[in-house]
Amino acid sequence: MVAKAPPRPTAVVVDQGLRYRSKTRGLLHTHNLPALQNLLKRDPSAYTEDFLAQWNHYESLRRIFASGVGQQVEGAALDGNVSAVRMSKDQQSQFDQLLSFVAQLAPSYPDITKALPEHLSELLLEHHASLSPETRKTCFRALSLLHNRQMISSEFFLKTLFPLLSMTSSSDMRTMLLHAIVQDIKLANQKSKDPRLNRMVQGLLFGMVERGMNPDDTSVVLRRADAELKGRTEALWAVRVASEMWRRRIWTDERTVALLAMACTHPHPKVQASAVRFFLGDLHAAENAGHDSDEEQGEPEDVGRLQHQNRVGKKTKAAERRLKLAKAHARRRRKEQSEKALDEADQETGNLAAIHLLYDPQSFGENLFENLSRGDKRHSLEVKVRIMQLLSRVMSVHRLTILSFYSYMAKYLMPHQLHITLILVSLAQSVHEQTPTDVLTPAIRKIAYAFVHPGVSAEVVAAGINTIREICRRQPWCMEQDLLEDLVAYRHSKDKGVSAASRSLMLLYREVNPGMLHRTERGKAASIAMAQGKEAERYGVDRREVHGIQGLELLEQHLKERDDEAADDDAQWDGWEVESDDESDMSGGWVNVSSDDEQDYFELEKSDDDEEEKDDTKEVDTRPMSVRVREARRKRKEEQKQEGEDESESEPQPEPASHEEAPDAFSELATTRILTPADFAKLNELRLQAAEETAKTGGATGARARRELAALQLTKKRTTGSHEVLDESDILGPRKKTKADYEERMASINAGREGREKFGSNKGKKKKEVASSSTNRQKAKGKNFQMVAKSWGVRSKKNASLREKSKRLRAHVNQAKKRMK
Repeated sequence: MVAKAPPRPTAVVVDQGLRYRSKTRGLLHTHNLPALQNLLKRDPSAYTEDFLAQWNHYESLRRIFASGVGQQVEGAALDGNVSAVRMSKDQQSQFDQLLSFVAQLAPSYPDITKALPEHLSELLLEHHASLSPETRKTCFRALSLLHNRQMISSEFFLKTLFPLLSMTSSSDMRTMLLHAIVQDIKLANQKSKDPRLNRMVQGLLFGMVERGMNPDDTSVVLRRADAELKGRTEALWAVRVASEMWRRRIWTDERTVALLAMACTHPHPKVQASAVRFFLGDLHAAENAGHDSDEEQGEPEDVGRLQHQNRVGKKTKAAERRLKLAKAHARRRRKEQSEKALDEADQETGNLAAIHLLYDPQSFGENLFENLSRGDKRHSLEVKVRIMQLLSRVMSVHRLTILSFYSYMAKYLMPHQLHITLILVSLAQSVHEQTPTDVLTPAIRKIAYAFVHPGVSAEVVAAGINTIREICRRQPWCMEQDLLEDLVAYRHSKDKGVSAASRSLMLLYREVNPGMLHRTERGKAASIAMAQGKEAERYGVDRREVHGIQGLELLEQHLKERDDEAADDDAQWDGWEVESDDESDMSGGWVNVSSDDEQDYFELEKSDDDEEEKDDTKEVDTRPMSVRVREARRKRKEEQKQEGEDESESEPQPEPASHEEAPDAFSELATTRILTPADFAKLNELRLQAAEETAKTGGATGARARRELAALQLTKKRTTGSHEVLDESDILGPRKKTKADYEERMASINAGREGREKFGSNKGKKKKEVASSSTNRQKAKGKNFQMVAKSWGVRSKKNASLREKSKRLRAHVNQAKKRMK
C-alpha cells in the first residue's frame, strides 16, 4: 500500500465554511522580517510561537559565534589569519537582521528577551575585536534602543559604553559613543539633578583616570613612545566627558574639578594637556562642535514669517509642524549663543570658577610644579608653557607660595626664548601681596638685565618694563630704588611703547610708595600726600578686603534728588480742593501706593484710631486715600525740616565739615538700606558719568580721572578682588604700527577693488555714464582770448615761419585723414 503524500501548503484558508485566500501567510516567511515585525507589534500574544522561532534562530547564531567563532578569531588574530575564520557576509547580514528584529520586539516579549541586554554587552565588551564594524554598530543601536524603551537602566548602559571608548579604533564609533554618553547624562539631569547617577558616572571616570597613574608617585612622566597606546586611552575620554559636562553646565561641583585636577598630573601627555587646557578655559569646543550641528536638520526657518502665515493663511497641520520646529530651532540657537558667550568669557578670563573649587590648592600646586620640574626634558615647550600658566593662575587666586617656581622660571627669561610673552605673563600672574620679596627681586633684576638695555629692540625694552610694572603692581616692595630710578629714566625715550611703559611704572609708585622716587618725579599729588604724612602701602596687606563701597555718595545724591523731585510733584497739589463723592470713595477699586505711601497710610490710620479713642464725636475725613496720604507725607517732611532748623539754630555747626565725618555720612545709606543689583548698576553708571565729566578737565585731576575711567570700562575683564587675568597685550603695551608686508598690501588693494566694474581710472566723459567734467584742452577752447593772448601757444603761432606753418598744416591734414578712415 502506497503512503499518501503530505498535503502541500496553500494560501487558501477554510474558516467556518468560508474559503478565502490568506494575505498574511507570505508575511510569516522568515526572510521578510520587517513585515513579520509589523504583525508581531500589532498583536504580540497571537504570534508568540513565531517570535520564539526567530529568537531560537538568533540564540543559535549567537552561541556559535560567542563560543566557537569568537575563540577562533581571537586565536587566529595572533597568527594574522583572521579572514579564514571570520563569518561570511550572508551569516553576518542574517545575524544583524535578527539582532535588530529581536531588539525592536523586546518590549513586547520582556520575559523571553530578558537576557538580551547581557548578550549585547558581552558581544561588545568581550568579542569587540572579532565583530565586524557593521555588527558593532548594530549591537550599539540595539543597546540604545533598549535604553530608550526603558528596558535597561542608565547605569548598565553607561557601564557598557565607557570601556568601548578606549577599545574601538573607529572615529565614527567613538563619536557615536561619546554623543550617546553626553546626551544620556544630559537628559537625566534636565528637569532636576540626579545625584545617584552623577556619582556613579564620576566614580567610573575616577577609576578610568586612576588606572593609568602610579599612586605612589604622581610626578612620573612616561615617555611618549611608552604612553602612546593603540587608539586613545580611557583616561583621555574620561577627561573629555568631564570637561563636556562642565561646558554644558551639567556638572559644576567639586568632584568634577577634583577629577580634572588629578588628570593634570597624569603620565599620558595627551591626558595631561587636555586637563590643563580645561583649567585655562579651552573647553574642547572645536572637538565637540559637530555634535550640536548633527542634531539640527536643515536650515531653520524664520519664526516671525511662519507665525504671520499661520495667522492670516489657511490652518494646516503641516504649517503647525513647521512653526513648532522653527520655534524649537530658535530656542536651541538662543541656548547655543548663551553657551558660546559663556565659553568666550571663560577663554578670556580662564576657567576661574573651576580653579576656585579646587579642594587642596597648595597640594595641587606643589604636585603640578613637581611634575613640571621633573618632566622638564620630557615635556614639550608648549606643554610646559601651559603648565606655567595654570600654576601661576592657581597661585594668584589662592595666594600660594611656591618659592622654587621663580628660580625655575629664571632660565627662560631671555628675549630670544620661544613663547617669551606667555612666560612673562605667567611670571607676573603668579605674584600676589604675600609673595616674599627676596624671591622676586632676583627675577626683576634678571628681566632688567636681559630686556632693558640699548642692545635690544624697543619692543623688547617695553615688554621688560611692562612685566616689571605688573610684578610691582602686585608686590611693590620687591623693587630696589636704584633700579627704579634707571627704569623711570626711560620715560624720555623716543619710542612710544618704551616711554609709556616707563611712565606707567612711575605713576604706579606715585600712588603706592612715592618715597622711592626722586623728588622731581613724585608729582604734585604725591608730594602733598607725603607732606600730610601718608604712609606707603604695607607688606602683606590683602587688597581683597572691602573697606567701603566706592562711589556710594553719588548714589546717595541721586536718590536724594529723586526724592526732592517727588516732593515737588506733591507740592503742586497745594491749594487744590478735591471733590469728594460717596460713589468714588466706596467704589472698591485698588489704589497703587509705594512703600513710603503705605507707611504714611498706616501712620495716618493709627493717628485716626487714637483720635477716635480720645474723641468719638470728631468728624470723619471723607477725602480720597491718595490725597490723605500725600498730605500726611508733606506734614511729616515739614516737621523734619522744622526740627533740623531748630537744631541748627541751637547748635551751629562749623561750615566746612571735617574730613573725618564724610565717610560716616556716606555710609549712612549702606546702613539704612539694602542695595539691590539695580542700585549697583546705577552706581556704576553714575561713576562712569562722573569720571567722564572729570576727565574733560585738564591737569593732574583730569589725568587721574581718565585712568579711573579706563579702569571702569574694563570691569568686564576684572575678576574677583583686585586681580585680573593678564594677557600678552598687557606685556607688549602700545605698539607702533609696523610696515605692511606684500600679502597685507595686496589684500588691501583687492579690498579697494571690490564693487568696481573695471580696473582703472573713471576720469573723463567716455568712461562715465553721466558726464561730470571736461578735459583741459576742451576748457582752453572756451576761454576768452584776452586770457590766452600772452600764452606761448598763441605767441608761437603768431611768430611762426612759413615752413613751420606748412608743416603744422600738413600734420593736421594727415591726422584728419586717419580719423576719416
